[in-house]
This record gives sequence, structure tokens and C-alpha cells, in this order.
Amino acid sequence: MHRHLAASLPALDAMLRASSSTAPLLGALQALLRATASAAAVLFAEYAEGVCRDGAKVLPMDGTVHPLTAQVLSYLKRLLGYDNAAQVMYGHISEQDDNYIGDVSAWAAAAGGSGDQQHESSSGGKDGSSAARRALSAGIARLLMQLQDNLEAKSRAYKNEAIAALFMMNNVHYVQWSVESSAALGLLGVEWLERHKDMVEDWGARYHDITWMPIINMLKAEPPSDVSRLKVMLKEMFAAFNASIDRIYTHQSGWTIPDHMLRAAVKRVIKDDLLETYQAFMRRCAGRRAACAGAMGQQQGVVGPSCQRPGTYWAKCWQPAMFCVAVSPNHQLGCA
Repeated sequence: MHRHLAASLPALDAMLRASSSTAPLLGALQALLRATASAAAVLFAEYAEGVCRDGAKVLPMDGTVHPLTAQVLSYLKRLLGYDNAAQVMYGHISEQDDNYIGDVSAWAAAAGGSGDQQHESSSGGKDGSSAARRALSAGIARLLMQLQDNLEAKSRAYKNEAIAALFMMNNVHYVQWSVESSAALGLLGVEWLERHKDMVEDWGARYHDITWMPIINMLKAEPPSDVSRLKVMLKEMFAAFNASIDRIYTHQSGWTIPDHMLRAAVKRVIKDDLLETYQAFMRRCAGRRAACAGAMGQQQGVVGPSCQRPGTYWAKCWQPAMFCVAVSPNHQLGCA
């Protein structure tokens, strides 16, 4: 409405200004234009509060991007698709009189601040005054912060901490990727972007620690020097190892990482850490090769759901199975 009224007002002004009897109508139209701009700022603030209060309890069972996240980023994309959005919404306010988003400078700091500097370096910028840009930047930063707080609260409803971490990694990455590929990056700045990339890594590391570190630590055990104890230790360790792999496969084969680059990065980290630790363990056992082979020979066909090959040592079967509970091409965590 504001856009159409603003486009029509110059022509209406030319027609109505000629007569003193129509001057009040022209003033009313100009007041309506200002009112629609104020309403846009109010609606934006109300939308942010609605995101903060969203109490939907249903969570994606596969840990993928939550519908609320997709909705918020779609809303921002449409908002920033309008020319002069910042000037329209906040051009009539100052930093000392911010009635719509609170402390502009505080939220601008949360946004990283550098986005505004990028705009100020240009000649005016299409989004209007510097104060209006800072206000819009702060409003978007607050909206995305409230979205993240809501998602973290929702993630606590998962009974499994690993999928809660995966869920947060997927959602923060979606926000980061959407901002990076849109006009919002110019408002939020590089510092905001880098912080959210770090958040994605932190949630990914949490998933990795919860799911895979117990297995990796299992392989870090020092083999005993006594051959008979070594055989028993290897038999028990590989039985526990295979049971852990089976358990992870059962629980995580339906989990999802929709972004293909993020999915590949998660697979690479798991593969590198697990293989490196396994190979280091085998090197420690190299001095007792016969004992290791004898113990491993008893583990035929017990290596997990995708590798039931009777008569094959686990060590040989491991490489082709590379590896159970990886992220599969259909975006899911399962046998690759």
C-alpha cells in the first residue's frame, strides 16, 4: 500500500494543489503515507515478538530446518526486496527517539556493526539515511537473535542431545547461509556472519562429541603387554565397538543434514577422526600381529548392519563399509 501510494502521490499532488478546496485531501493523503510507514515499523516489531513467543511443540524428527526458521528468512527476503525499506520504516525516527525496536545502538552492536559502515562508505545508499539503516540492521539482528533463542528452547524437547545439536547446527547454518546470499549481509555485516559460522562449527562439534567421541576414546585404549589379556581385550573392545556402531545406526539412520556442503564436512570430520584413531590403535597392536589377528578372527560378521560378511576379518571389512552412520546421499545419516 505504501509503495503504490508513494508512487501515485506526485501525480495527485500536481492535480490537487491547484485548488485550495482539495488541499485538505492532499494533506490527508500525505498523512496516510506517513501512517503506513509507521505501521510497517510497528508490524515488523510485532512480528519479531511473535517469533520470540512462538510455542509450536512439534519438532522435525530428522533434525532438519524448522518451519519457523524457513518462514522468518522468507519474510526477511521479501522485506529487503522493497526499495528504500529502511528509509520507509525508520526514516522518520532518530536514534534518540526509537519507538519501535528499542536501543538501536545495542542491537546494531549485536549485528556486528560493519554492515552499516559498508553502507556509509557508499554514496548515500538506496536504503536512505544512516540512522534508518542502523535501525533496520538492529531490528533484523534482534529478530534473528529471538529466532535462535526460540530454536534453542525448542531443541531442549528432544530426548537425545545428539539430535538437538544436529537440529541447531542445521538451523543456524540455514540462517547464516540465507543471510550470506541476500541483501541482509550488507546490513548485518561480516562480523555477524563470522560469529554465526562459528556457531555452526560449535553445534557440529557438540554433535560429534556426543555421538562419536565415546567410540574414538574406546580405540585410544592402550593394549596390554600380556598376549592372553590382549586377546580378551580385543575381543571385548570390538564387540563393544560393533554394538556402538549398530546403536548409532539404529538411532541416526533417519537424521538429516539438508545442505550438501555441510553434510560433506560432517562426513569428512567423522571419517578422518575415526579412521585416524583406528589406524593408530592397529599400529600399537602391530608388535603382536598374530594375537591381534587371532582375536579379530573371532569377530567374523559382527561389524554392523551394512557389513555382514562371514569369514572376513573386521579390519578388512571396515574399509569397504566406509562407514556405517555416515551421512548418505539422500541427506540422511545412515550407511553410506
